[in-house]
Amino acid sequence: MRPTGNGVVELHDTKQKERGFNCMKLIIFLTEDGVTDWEQWHGAHIQAAAGQCPYTGCCPIHAKSVEKILSDPKRSLQYTLDL
Repeated sequence: MRPTGNGVVELHDTKQKERGFNCMKLIIFLTEDGVTDWEQWHGAHIQAAAGQCPYTGCCPIHAKSVEKILSDPKRSLQYTLDL
């Protein structure tokens, strides 16, 4: 019999919500570009979490992901249009 939570104490195996997004390559790119302003730093992370990273053109992780998707015939890559 599994224990049930009572709402006061959280069980260790309950599903936890995602708390944030982090990409070490994004941090490296921002540091190399000399970004120190919090708004720019945070904004770049928000964009990347939404799938619109400002460094997709030079990111090896993004390139590898695109290559993997394009090589799989069951998957497709949807590009966004900037209107």
